[in-house]
Amino acid sequence: MVMNLFKKGIFAIFIIGLIASCETDKIIEPGDEDSTGSGLTEITFSSFTATPGPDENGVEDGTYVTVEPLAIGVDGYDVDFGNGASSIVSIEAGGSASYDYPNEVEVATYTIKVTAKSDVLENVSQSQDLTVEHEVAAVSSAPDSPTIGLEEVLAIYSDGIEHSGEFISYRYEAAGVDFTAGAAQQGEVTMESGNKVMQYSRLSEDVAASIALDQIIVADAFGSSVAATHLHLDVHSDFAKGIDKLRLVLVNGDTEYDYNLDLVDGEWINLNLDLATDFSGPVVQFDEIKFELGAEGMAEDAATLNVDNVFLHKPITSVILNGDFDAKTDHWRFTTFTDGTTTPFGSSSDGSWTNYDGSDNGSKTPAAKWTASQSGGYLQTSNSRYAYQALQLLPNTDYVLEYEYTMKSDDANDPIGGRSIVGLVLDAHYTDGAEAVANLASNLGNHVGTIAEGKFSDTVGTLVQLSFTTNDSGEVAVMFYAVTSVDSWIDNVKVYQD
Repeated sequence: MVMNLFKKGIFAIFIIGLIASCETDKIIEPGDEDSTGSGLTEITFSSFTATPGPDENGVEDGTYVTVEPLAIGVDGYDVDFGNGASSIVSIEAGGSASYDYPNEVEVATYTIKVTAKSDVLENVSQSQDLTVEHEVAAVSSAPDSPTIGLEEVLAIYSDGIEHSGEFISYRYEAAGVDFTAGAAQQGEVTMESGNKVMQYSRLSEDVAASIALDQIIVADAFGSSVAATHLHLDVHSDFAKGIDKLRLVLVNGDTEYDYNLDLVDGEWINLNLDLATDFSGPVVQFDEIKFELGAEGMAEDAATLNVDNVFLHKPITSVILNGDFDAKTDHWRFTTFTDGTTTPFGSSSDGSWTNYDGSDNGSKTPAAKWTASQSGGYLQTSNSRYAYQALQLLPNTDYVLEYEYTMKSDDANDPIGGRSIVGLVLDAHYTDGAEAVANLASNLGNHVGTIAEGKFSDTVGTLVQLSFTTNDSGEVAVMFYAVTSVDSWIDNVKVYQD
């Protein structure tokens, strides 16, 4: 037997054996007799070659093979490429036959059988085993970087936001993610930019890709009663080597929520699917995302679907999230901070004795804390900490920013103007904390707290109620920082209509 091993892009051939006719092999030299010569009593079948090369479209992927037999005493050949009736080709003497093997599986072995035929002499056959290891063609493009802020995303697969030529990773990620849960072949390509793209191949009516993860309850995806509203993902397929229709399925046990899409050849499609309305039913919870060939869809060559930026997200809300700081720093960070830190404050258990709903807790609760080394304002350093949360409020409407604060009363070398803790309502949304700090004067209202009575207690804590009017867009943000020589705290932050 002869085995040829073709690997896409590599084309290595390993000979492991040969099955020929029972006669002794004869080497055919130039000038030997052909089928028109005299005195031939049998076909002399020396050999045949099986050579990979470019297909009719110029694509050279190792699956397009040309067979050239060499024999005398023949009128023609039957070439069976070993892939069913459609792969049998008849050729004349001196000719060659070509066949493009399907790229539906990762590795396949075929037996090529060539039969040398004559009208007057007995047929002679030779066979070779051909093992083809198919490599998936790498995607050559990537989708645009997402623009949704870090605090609004629960990432499943994404490099994050591109900012100043670098990727900023999402800080909230789904748990238990397994990208290989389906039967499809899974791979990953890294672009020159550093962006990674997932590739799922060998998709068919019977083979699907799947991402498994810990169960996500949509209503609590971002914490208790903080719901995800949309599933975002980018998909891409080149029809000649991919699929043309996609069925996207969110699986919840025996319940499947599906969304069907006609893909666009060679183009990335940005999907931002409403979990309440875009699927076959309102999505309540799920623990698997399946990618299937859509109904009446075509799966060609390696049948590859490229996927990127898979994440759940929520809109910027009209209410403060984690205003009681029970979830520590969640929802209070800038996306990035040039020459600074996105850490917004230190978590503390020395918070207000009042619960978020206004009831008496009888003891302290969690809070946000600043120390002297974390001061901002004119004491700004790379270690300064600023708490930030974007809001989407009604335009041109009166609101109140409410919070409690306190500072230690200890003796210390106070900054100019004395120790203080500052609360502001910014007149815009910001990605970079440094830009927000540079525009502190552009605010809709601010309060400089200077009362220092010690830690929160049942009698200590100053309530601030800062009135402001929103801008024409309703896009505002709440921000806090301290300028202090001693420990300072805030708690129970709320925003509501006046």
